[in-house]
Formats: sequence, C-alpha cells, structure tokens
Amino acid sequence: MFSQHALDVMHERGISRIWVLDTLKSPSVKMSITDNEEHYFKQIGDAENRCLKVVYNPEFRRVVTAYFDRNMRKKGCQ
Repeated sequence: MFSQHALDVMHERGISRIWVLDTLKSPSVKMSITDNEEHYFKQIGDAENRCLKVVYNPEFRRVVTAYFDRNMRKKGCQ
C-alpha cells in the first residue's frame, strides 16, 4: 500500500500511517489529477492543524508520498 519513498518521507517528516490512512478514508478535499494520480487533503489536529497532502496512485493502489502542504493550509485545507 505504501511505496518505499512514501515510507521514507513519512518517517523523516513525522507523519504517521494512521494520519495517511485517515486522509485517504475521509479527505476534506480529493482531486483527480490524472488516471493514475489522486491528491487527498485533510487537516490533522494532532499536527497543529496542518494540512496533510497524500498523493495516491489508484492504478497500483499505492501511496506515492505524503507531506504537509503550506499552500492548502492557507486555503483552509478545503
């Protein structure tokens, strides 16, 4: 479910798997970018209400990367 890159950056950035899975399950915003790229956003209360962005590949059912998105936070993560 997670690419090695996603696992590495999540560890480096202090992003828990639970936050990522919760974002995929119930996002505030979901954007379909291409057939094989979707972006999910959710405000994470346990992370000072920062906006988590999860990039997901539905073709391979894999999380590509995850990070806190400052631009979406400015927009209210909506």
